Amino acid sequence: MRYAKVFARQYPLIGSMLDPRTMPDVALIGEKSFLYEKLFGEAEADCLYIKPELLGSPYLPRFKLLMIPTGFANPQYSRVLPALRRCREGLARFIEGGGVLIAFGPHVAEHDYDWLCLPMGYIAEYGSAQALSVLEDDPLCCFPSTGDCDGYLHPGKGFRTLIEDSQGRPVLAVAEHGEGLVVITSIHEFPPAEMIRRALARGKLASF
Repeated sequence: MRYAKVFARQYPLIGSMLDPRTMPDVALIGEKSFLYEKLFGEAEADCLYIKPELLGSPYLPRFKLLMIPTGFANPQYSRVLPALRRCREGLARFIEGGGVLIAFGPHVAEHDYDWLCLPMGYIAEYGSAQALSVLEDDPLCCFPSTGDCDGYLHPGKGFRTLIEDSQGRPVLAVAEHGEGLVVITSIHEFPPAEMIRRALARGKLASF
């Protein structure tokens, strides 16, 4: 009951969100900021900002896209990683049900994505103004041809590499899982609004 009251205080309009016509398009694990507000405004998407401790709550509405910002695995900047590990099964259900998950760089030396339902690895190595090579003509390849990367990926079985850095290493990979999609990237740039729009067009309302 205490958990429900905490959630209700943070999201006083939760009753209206349970109506499919008013559910948010995007859930972002983190705090609201001007840049995110600008991004979702340009993408014409409604966003629900979720505190890490509330991830997986039965009171969360359904949504199409779950975004995990840069730095999620670094305890100096974020409390997100323990929540992701706790909700591993729920995250898998969300993706299998048609949701799209986009995760940016973890901001640690190495990361094995042990909270994800598919195999993936990450090695930190910051590179600025790198030439980014698009390997496939995919709607989610919306980043500029030059950008910063905070590391590179080791995609496991099921992933397709869509973008490589200037050394030919994966920096954006996608995988279909059930009816949904997983997008992992180490591109250290704010996502374009067009990427959000295209991810939402691909996703379906899903829950944990």
